Amino acid sequence: MNLLKNKHALTAAIVAPILVLVSYFAVDFIAGEKPHAAEKGQSYRLVEKPNCRYDSGLCGLKNGDFELELVVESRTGNRPLLKLSSVHPLDGVMVALSENEKYEKAPREMIPQGEGGLAWSIELEPFDPGRDRLRLAASAHESIYFGDVALKFTIREQ
Repeated sequence: MNLLKNKHALTAAIVAPILVLVSYFAVDFIAGEKPHAAEKGQSYRLVEKPNCRYDSGLCGLKNGDFELELVVESRTGNRPLLKLSSVHPLDGVMVALSENEKYEKAPREMIPQGEGGLAWSIELEPFDPGRDRLRLAASAHESIYFGDVALKFTIREQ
């Protein structure tokens, strides 16, 4: 028996994918999380963008429309310079290097570069890009945004 000649099998083959798509979007619309504006006094986790996992030279952190971009510049001497740029003006930024969950260096405040709070920088202590992580907390409009990134992105391919 040929399935293409069976009206019931042909109808099911056409209707089933349509029902799957309609139900997928209906469940997302009904039960999915609705985006909302940041509330004062609340804290929000920043998620690493994929470029943080590779030797790209830069790393992006994001939560909704709040975005930060990190770049580490090698300098003469042994202390790299961490530069942060933001889409929104920031009130302050704290960073700390972490070797593992138990050992974390004391957080240090980043220095604003220019007016507006969109660019920040700090001189870091030497670190191991394969092992160390950078923990970051940024304050904007009385909300706190925090994140944790691997420093593998600081390795630049020659």
